[in-house]
Amino acid sequence: MMRHLTQAALALGLGLSLGLVSFTAQSQTFPTKPVRLVIPFAPGGSTDASARIIQDKLSTLWGQPLVIDTKPGANTIIGTDLVAKAPGDGYTLLLTSTAYVVNPSMYQKLPYDPMSDFMPVTMVSVSPFALVTPVASSIKSIKDVLAMERANVGGLAFGVSDSSAALSGHLLNMMGKIHMQSVSYKGAGPLMTDLAGGHVPLGIAAVSSVQSQVRAGRVRILGVGASKPSPLFPDAPTIAADIPGYEAISWFGLFAPKGTPKDVVAKIQRDVATVLKDPEIQKRFFDIGAEVGGQSSDDFAARVRSDMDLWAKVAKSAGIKPE
Repeated sequence: MMRHLTQAALALGLGLSLGLVSFTAQSQTFPTKPVRLVIPFAPGGSTDASARIIQDKLSTLWGQPLVIDTKPGANTIIGTDLVAKAPGDGYTLLLTSTAYVVNPSMYQKLPYDPMSDFMPVTMVSVSPFALVTPVASSIKSIKDVLAMERANVGGLAFGVSDSSAALSGHLLNMMGKIHMQSVSYKGAGPLMTDLAGGHVPLGIAAVSSVQSQVRAGRVRILGVGASKPSPLFPDAPTIAADIPGYEAISWFGLFAPKGTPKDVVAKIQRDVATVLKDPEIQKRFFDIGAEVGGQSSDDFAARVRSDMDLWAKVAKSAGIKPE
């Protein structure tokens, strides 16, 4: 009896050892074929730009093509669901935006579970949200916004082009104890045009979306949603200087389907981080108004969880009911 148990234990140990060798070998040889990177947005946007910045150097590092596949629709849900249902082998990845953590608060039912159907890999780029105003506006600071809104509740409105920016504005309402109204636009371009023309008093968008109008002298940054000044506009104050603890960041992150081997996820993270350390790559991101990421998978996963909890709280405070 004991001899049979010993043989069984040895067989089990051998099996586990072989499995570990196979598991490790998988990451050492990955990738052995082209990797598909799904973008759940139309071509030409910030996510597409982020993907194309890292595409060539990552392809060279891997010795395999990184193929960008845009699958827009339903506020990123179509492309995200496609990756959720892909094999967990590392050969289909998702590059998406902050919409990933906002959508659970905007929709009653998603066709995928953002917490269990994906494995966060790393953040690729980061751009804080900014509160901006027409350069000719009498509003000069966050303090002015708070004072004007408290003197005339609901008298100020902020334009936004997506749900992430809208929730960033409602976070400002919640933490600043004010009640500004949001005005939706069909893109950052039309929003910036209206802001430059003075047709809307305030706007909230990622620094990457406002930078051209700011540098052209048509729009002024009142505050950025980062915990420290943005290197893109180091003279712009933080919103947190007047509303302590305020932080609203737009990020673009890489995800793998559930079941992807952890060592493959770790290799992808390391390789993306290596590419992001390249000064040429950093400059290209800087030029489009973003800073590079490269965080560990654990740190990115923690960010995803905390952001999801935060935006759910903000949506509830703003009375936003999921569709």
